[in-house]
This record gives sequence, C-alpha cells and structure tokens, in this order.
Amino acid sequence: MKRVLLFLLVSLVTGSLSAQKYAVMNSGTILEALPEYTSAQEQISDLQEQYQQKIQAEYDQLEAMFQQYQNDKARLSAQQKNAREQEILNREEEVKAMQERYFGQEGTLAKTSEVLFKPIQDRLQDAVKYIAERQGYALIIDLAIGMGVVHYTPEIDISNLILERLQAVR
Repeated sequence: MKRVLLFLLVSLVTGSLSAQKYAVMNSGTILEALPEYTSAQEQISDLQEQYQQKIQAEYDQLEAMFQQYQNDKARLSAQQKNAREQEILNREEEVKAMQERYFGQEGTLAKTSEVLFKPIQDRLQDAVKYIAERQGYALIIDLAIGMGVVHYTPEIDISNLILERLQAVR
C-alpha cells in the first residue's frame, strides 16, 4: 500500500513538473556582460588593494616594533620589558581591529560591495521576473550558483533574453 501511495505521489509530482515550463540561466555570464558590474568589481578590487596595503604597512611597523624590542631586550629592566610587551600587544590589537573594520563581515569593504552590487542584483532579479512572467516559466535555475546541475539542454538557457532585457531597461 505504501509503495502504491509513493508511486502515485511521484507520478503526480512528475506529471505536474512536466506540464510546467522551466529554464536555466547563468547569472555569472550575464553580470560579466554588464559594464556597471565590471566597474563595480574594479572599484572593490582597488579598494581591497588599498586596504591591504594599509594593513600590511601596519603589520610591518608592528614587526619593526617587535624587532626593536628583541634588540633592546637585554638592556631593559623587567618593568620596561613588560611595558614594551604590553605596547606591542596593544598595537597588535589595534591593527587587528583595523583589519576587521576594513575586511570584516560588517566592514567597509562589505558595505561598499553591498552599495555597489545590490542595485545591479536587483535589476537582474527584476529582469528574471519579467522574463519568467512574460514567457510563462514556473522555474528558472541559475547555473552560476552550482546547485548540482549535471546536464541541461542549451535550448532552455535564457541568459541572453535576460541580458537583452537588462540592456533594454537602462
């Protein structure tokens, strides 16, 4: 009885899926074709490089402080050693905090990325929705997300339609 019920359920789901229209798209390909996306990527890359250079300079200074301490260590009293070690530890914490401010989940780079990419992603989502409604697609799978699609027929790829819509709506 359970097998019959399971068979009927699978048949029903399979039947309803085959009656619906579906397509695939590749958001990676679509986004790479948009000049504003490429520009945003370059801005983020430049900002990341700037921040990385600042952080590296801070770590270089921290390393110089440590080396100076190592060189002076033999001549320092216990109290002076403790003070210098604490100074180095405090500076290290400051540098780590700076790194978190730049590169953390709530950091400047993440916030800037969201400001730059969110409007582009919203436009992409609007274009997908428009095409889906116009063409009657019940399901559109994004190949760029890598959800485990192992095969698809290229005829169901609507990436070009979405890209054309994005370029038409500028």
